[in-house]
Amino acid sequence: MRDTAKRAPSHKAPTVEPDQFRLLVESVRDYAIFLLDPDGNIISWNAGAERINGYHADEIIGRHFSIFYPAADARRGKPEYELRIATEEGRYEEEGWRVRKDGSLFWASVDITALRDEKQRLVGFAKVTRDLTERRQAEEAQLALLASERGARTELEATLARMRTILSITETALGSLDLDHLLRASLDKIADELVVDTAAVLLLSEDGSTLVARAAHGLEEEVQAGVRIPVGQGFAGRIAAERKPVVLDDVAHSDVLNPILREKGIRSLVGVPLLADGRVLGVLHVGTLTATAFNEADVQFLELIAARIASAIEHARLYEAAHEARSAAAEATEALHVRDEFLSAAAHELKTPLTASKIAVQLLARSLKTALTPSQQRSLGMIEVQIARQARLVSHLLESVRLGKGELELELEEADVAALVRSAVELFEMMSDKHQLTLRGPQSLMAHVDALRFEQVVMNLLDNAVKYSPKGGAVEVTLARTPSTFVLSVRDHGVGVAPEHLPQIFDRFYQAHRNRSGLGLGLYISRQIVERHGGTVYAEAPPDGGTRFVVSMSLAATPRSSSEPPASLS
Repeated sequence: MRDTAKRAPSHKAPTVEPDQFRLLVESVRDYAIFLLDPDGNIISWNAGAERINGYHADEIIGRHFSIFYPAADARRGKPEYELRIATEEGRYEEEGWRVRKDGSLFWASVDITALRDEKQRLVGFAKVTRDLTERRQAEEAQLALLASERGARTELEATLARMRTILSITETALGSLDLDHLLRASLDKIADELVVDTAAVLLLSEDGSTLVARAAHGLEEEVQAGVRIPVGQGFAGRIAAERKPVVLDDVAHSDVLNPILREKGIRSLVGVPLLADGRVLGVLHVGTLTATAFNEADVQFLELIAARIASAIEHARLYEAAHEARSAAAEATEALHVRDEFLSAAAHELKTPLTASKIAVQLLARSLKTALTPSQQRSLGMIEVQIARQARLVSHLLESVRLGKGELELELEEADVAALVRSAVELFEMMSDKHQLTLRGPQSLMAHVDALRFEQVVMNLLDNAVKYSPKGGAVEVTLARTPSTFVLSVRDHGVGVAPEHLPQIFDRFYQAHRNRSGLGLGLYISRQIVERHGGTVYAEAPPDGGTRFVVSMSLAATPRSSSEPPASLS
């Protein structure tokens, strides 16, 4: 009987015929795959080799593979070296430049494998090449981008540092009317920023014929000796005469009259004129003990600083003139007028660079947003806050001048006082993370006030509370309504005010704490605004420390002129 049981099918491993493998290799287009004989002559060629190298099979087979190497590599035996390494180690691989038929270079990944027969005799080499030019170009573009970003960050950091120096000198000019102090402080900051060994300011004599050393950093003996340089002669005299910057890369071969500069061993100098309204006030110059190539950015930085110093010199001279005038009773009124004119001029002069600085910071933040590190973003934010702070100082100067001239006019309207107070509190909450501001009061409180001026009062009181609470802490704001008035209270827990200072704390330019920043105008302006509304403001020192300011104003304010006495505090 025939066996009908099913038999399991036998599975035989598939085999690849040599012709099939050859067809596979020849059809590959992304890789150049070909064989070399033991001497390096080409004996096979595939489609990928033709696409990458540019040769047809009948053009290249039989030729030595060194044809693919740059001439310099071929001359120094690089192809033979690669075959020797492949022979000794079985394989050679690298990435490098190769040459196409048309002479163009491409970046290739190369793998050479030694082929041996069953007796381990060398019969040739298999060579696999891949074109990595696009990848290399992408890597080089990425490296160039990273280098560009690093350069941009370096340039930004340098720009930020110089902006901080300019802002610092501007603030010094605002807060100091002592010319010698201003010049010394400015020169120290310039020397630190430009990393120079000397800095000096020479001012023009009254007759305009000579420059006289007035302040110096690293050249103090120049001031002590009263060095005088004729206008038109020497380094400083040339700057004053030509009214433009001068750079000396090598002092030894230049016309420098000042013997102290030569004795000091100064190698390089750069100087700019101090100009105010087109008039030469003097010269600012810096120098180094080593050869230095000062660039255009250094000159522009000095010119910006020189403009602020020249403006400060003008203002300081106005103030000095006013101070001398006030010494005589007959000239007291004129002295006050000069001071007000000085303050007004200073405020107007400083508004333009502050606005320009603010725009520059905003442009930097927008244009380099993706390239900025967190610390650089914080630096920009700090600079913007400082610019806003200085803008408030300038505003205070202008307001004080208007008040002094009786030019402050109120524009009364129905306004939500609670909303104005709330907006100011929210702003200071964003500006300071060290202080905890709390607000108690109604959601809405309508009153007849000058909204802009009243908001200025609130901002001044909050600024005062934050400024005199340097370690942070609570700032308590309370708003309450009576049948005919509203009362605003701002309480801090900071350094407080000594009782003997309370009577003068609202006086113009008065500062209870001399080591604090500011001009002593905020509280003066606040009292003037409140009293023009017919209200009252006073300060008290709570037993547990800090200061409380209390403002009381009518719900239906009636403007009072500057000549009317303030309301009673009883």
